[in-house]
Amino acid sequence: MSFPQQTWSPADLAYERIKQGILALRYPPGEKLSEVRLAEELQLGRSPIRSALSRLEGENWVRVFPQSGTFVREVDPQEIEELAELRLLLETHTTRIAAMHISATELEQLRGEFDVLKAKGAEDHIDDFWALDDRFHSSIYREAGNRRIEEILRNLKDQIRWVRAATATLPGRVTESLLEMDRVLDAMEARDPDAAAEAMSRHIGNIANSFKTMPRDQFSRLGKTDDKA
Repeated sequence: MSFPQQTWSPADLAYERIKQGILALRYPPGEKLSEVRLAEELQLGRSPIRSALSRLEGENWVRVFPQSGTFVREVDPQEIEELAELRLLLETHTTRIAAMHISATELEQLRGEFDVLKAKGAEDHIDDFWALDDRFHSSIYREAGNRRIEEILRNLKDQIRWVRAATATLPGRVTESLLEMDRVLDAMEARDPDAAAEAMSRHIGNIANSFKTMPRDQFSRLGKTDDKA
């Protein structure tokens, strides 16, 4: 993702790029964030990097340990359960309503994007999967037509996106998540609000259940590749 440097201060630019790296799991949970390495990667000075990390600490995206350094915060199982509960309440409701109001054009566009990603394989195109995931859920929020609920979900979107991305790194979850969302889309195409809501409920429930089966010591390794572990 690019940011127009002429409209961003160095500190703001550093903040946005580091945060986007966290959300995309380029800096996965538990990873140490070195000021020197970040300054080299982002081609910025140490001062804006330091300011950005301080801001991210205040927003609970990173943790600072004086004797050890700055680390991306780890996924909290309790947080997963709380977000899942909130999403079950709100997204199940919005999906039921959206199934009756979403336009045929929007459904056709979503179906085309799903078919393309399924054909080329979601596991091999993670960035495309996350983009479709965000678009699919955002479309449901919008088409439900409840601006209050949409605002709540959008205010939580960074946390939800981060958790969804971390969940998708679990073995098999990318393909399973795509199939689960595809079933939601099937029901919406059939204009069956109850089936759409039930499919969304299963999707969100499976996300939460994936974490419940993991040993706690594996949470810090989410999103890491072998060369980063």
